[in-house]
Amino acid sequence: MRARASVLCAAFCVVTLGASLAQAQQSQGQQPTPDQQQTPDQQQTQGQPAQPIPAYHSPFASTADNSDVVSQQETPDNRSLSGAQNLSPFLVSTRSYWQPQINTYATLTDNPTGVGSNTSWTAGAAVSGGVDFHRISGASTMDVDYFGGASFYPGYATANVQALGFSDRIAFHRSTFSLFEQFAYAPGYGTGYGGLGGLAGSTLPGSGSTGLGPVYQPGQSILTGGGQTLQNSLVAELDTKISARATLTLAGGFYVLHFFSGDFVNSINPSFRAGYNYALTRKDTIAGIYTFTDYAYANSTQYVRSQTASLSYGHVVTQRLAFQIAAGPQWTSSLAPITVSGTTPTTVNSTSQLGWALNAGLSFTTGRNRLSAYYYHGLYPGSGVFEGSIGNTFSASLTRQASRTFSSGISGGYSRNEGVATSGAVYVNENYDYWYASASLSHPVGRSLGLTLSYWFQYQNTPPCVGAVCGTNVVINYVSFGLGWHPRPMAF
Repeated sequence: MRARASVLCAAFCVVTLGASLAQAQQSQGQQPTPDQQQTPDQQQTQGQPAQPIPAYHSPFASTADNSDVVSQQETPDNRSLSGAQNLSPFLVSTRSYWQPQINTYATLTDNPTGVGSNTSWTAGAAVSGGVDFHRISGASTMDVDYFGGASFYPGYATANVQALGFSDRIAFHRSTFSLFEQFAYAPGYGTGYGGLGGLAGSTLPGSGSTGLGPVYQPGQSILTGGGQTLQNSLVAELDTKISARATLTLAGGFYVLHFFSGDFVNSINPSFRAGYNYALTRKDTIAGIYTFTDYAYANSTQYVRSQTASLSYGHVVTQRLAFQIAAGPQWTSSLAPITVSGTTPTTVNSTSQLGWALNAGLSFTTGRNRLSAYYYHGLYPGSGVFEGSIGNTFSASLTRQASRTFSSGISGGYSRNEGVATSGAVYVNENYDYWYASASLSHPVGRSLGLTLSYWFQYQNTPPCVGAVCGTNVVINYVSFGLGWHPRPMAF
């Protein structure tokens, strides 16, 4: 028995040494593989949310404490520059884990309905919970993020939030197939509902847990009151490596924006994208992108179509920086007469025009701090108010990790929507300007409990009458103080 064990041990050592030498020789004989060109092993471990909720989803924020059940085995989260997701500098765990959370809040707001502005403050309460699920199985990497809750105010309707993010990547020899689903049932609060604590604009359904770019999201950036909305995005993507440095990307899907109250415009928007990515270095990639999108509206013959040709550049330093920018001409056409609302509704014949589109994003981390900023200019579906709008949206956040599961930070943003241009001119007095700002402070109490204090402010100037929204400017102040239970990731 001892002789057999010695032989097996010696054979194992020889095989291990031979594999190490072969790998070393191979790495010397080949060019360095660019970050944006994915090996099958790297492709198996992608799919981590690009913009997790800062106060809750940061299981691997630091390496100061290695007592987690989940192993620290991680790999770069490489993504296609022309794909459906924004670039990410983060590492992705190569182990399966899950992580729950439960939160309770005492709240105070001066505008429970989200319409107009009030001066009296109303006290209420909010509860929320969720779970993150990360599973590695063979060539598949799957992520499921659920977040739900409700806020209550005496004498007012309950605001409900149900959000689900799903992504699954399946790696083949030279290709990776990805499927993304982002669902949110929440009040119609601009760039995101911050009424359940945390940073506004960073919580669902604002940025979303799947990291989808603005082309594949409903783009609701107009305050439409506290009525419930449904937002859903479904995207499929195929990335095929055609050379050592070049990758072909094909992506298609649709997103839906539906209002359950008020006379708002529901829309469904199919979209298709084709891109060619070329890695200049291990950190720098360029791409040529073509995007086609239709904007269809319920109970209306109106269609708005956009075709965009963009050149893009991306720079990724793993665990440090991700920067991307895409810009190019955007051709917009309407396929039916446009009804211009207002005090005197008029009908304008079908039109087409040449504009421009720009999408830029930055994510920078240093130590326990993270800075994120995003900007988009281009055609939007109209946020339930317009049947097509030209939008400008900017958002930024700065967060600092207080512990592995709690963080503090500030965020803010601005958006402007104006009706699709007709006959070379925009709609008269039909535009919205929207601002928001928020701050959140977290203090851990033990290993899994933490206290959170947050403030959220929103302001929107409302035109005299546009579609279903008429009235005065909107001002909302919201304060919450709560206790959260966020245990560390648990392997399975």
